[in-house]
Amino acid sequence: MKVLFLQDVRPTARAGDVKEVKNGFARNFLLPQKLAVQATEHELRRASALRAQAEDRRLAEAKEWQEVADTLKDQKVRIEVRTGPTGRLYGSVTNTMIAAKLSEMTEREIDRRGIQIPAPIRTVGDFKIPARFVEGVSATVVVEVVADEASIELNKQMEEAQAQMTEEDTNVLDPSFEDVLAAAEAKIDETPSEGESEDSDDASEESTEEASDDSEEKSEE
Repeated sequence: MKVLFLQDVRPTARAGDVKEVKNGFARNFLLPQKLAVQATEHELRRASALRAQAEDRRLAEAKEWQEVADTLKDQKVRIEVRTGPTGRLYGSVTNTMIAAKLSEMTEREIDRRGIQIPAPIRTVGDFKIPARFVEGVSATVVVEVVADEASIELNKQMEEAQAQMTEEDTNVLDPSFEDVLAAAEAKIDETPSEGESEDSDDASEESTEEASDDSEEKSEE
C-alpha cells in the first residue's frame, strides 16, 4: 500500500514522505495511529506542506535537544551498582541504565538505542559514553560508576574483619605450601616402617618367652 506519512516514523520515513509499505503494517499500525494516510491524489497535495511543517518541527526539536546536550557536558551521569571489595561489578552497566538515568536528569525520554557503550563497563570509575539524542544532536556524557550503599557497608565489614584476623588465624585459614609439606613429613616420621614394626613384635615375643623360662626354673627349685 502506498501511504503518505503525517509524522516521522523512525527509521522508516519522515513526515511528508510517500512510500510503499506492507498492507498489514499500514492497516494495523500506521493508519490507526494516524501516523500516515493512504496516498490518494487528494492527500498527496498535502505532501509538500507536511514536509515543510515537519522540517520546522525537527529544527525546533534539535535546538531544544542541543541545549540539553550542552547542559550535560558539565554534569556526570551517576550510576550506583553492586560491587565487590575490589570495585568489580556484579554484572555490567547497560545502555538501558544510562538512558534511564539521563531521562531522570533531563526530564525527557531518552532512547536507549542512542546510547552506544564502546566496551563493557564492569568496574567503578568514570567512562566517556557517546549519546545520540535526536538526528543531528549528539554528545559525549561522562558516566560515573560508583558502589551503592549496600556494597560500601558490606565491603567495609569485610575489611574490618580481615584487619582483626591474627597472623595465626591467617595461617590456619590459608596454610602455605611449606606448612603442608612440614606437616606431611612429621606424620611420616611418626609412623613406624613395616620392618621396624616386625622387629618390635619379635623382640616383644622373645622377652615374653625369656620371662616364662625364668619363671619355670624358679618353680622347679
